[in-house]
Amino acid sequence: MTQAVANGAPASTVAAVANEFLALGRAEPSVPKIDQMKLQKLLFYAHAWYLAMNNRKPLFEDDFEAWPWGPVVRPVYTQTVDCGRREVDTLISEFGSVGDGFSFVTPDGVPEELKPFIRSVWDIHKKYTGVQLSNATHAPGEPWTIIKEQYGSLDSKPKIPNDLIAAVFEQKLKQNAAANTAA
Repeated sequence: MTQAVANGAPASTVAAVANEFLALGRAEPSVPKIDQMKLQKLLFYAHAWYLAMNNRKPLFEDDFEAWPWGPVVRPVYTQTVDCGRREVDTLISEFGSVGDGFSFVTPDGVPEELKPFIRSVWDIHKKYTGVQLSNATHAPGEPWTIIKEQYGSLDSKPKIPNDLIAAVFEQKLKQNAAANTAA
């Protein structure tokens, strides 16, 4: 479920970014909990803004798929599905090499230089529930909505291409810059 990375290696892994958000959420118990839906949408917004701000370089290698409730990264879903609407209370692991073999491991964390970026995404989105963030991904012109309109049914859970995500969020950056210039 991964795509070739044309613009260099990803900055991190989906598990490391997810765990960074989980740590931020645990440190602020007064904000809405991070259930599986909120985690998926935090990952989507982080990846989308990273693509737009970094010349389409992906934040992580895993693809987003268009599921009925919004963009989903399948490996994170499989590890959080049992949480339902409850808070995700375990760290996300990834397949990696251990000694001479392979196993699921918990990543050490995101690179230090990514922490301010992840924190900024968190600070913008932390006050919202998973349902609120999901609703935002369904707005007209959003990547999920474009794929939904193209496919009609999301039964096949089609991939949301990084180029589409980047194009939509690059346009948002331009609009934000224009609005700030006009102010």
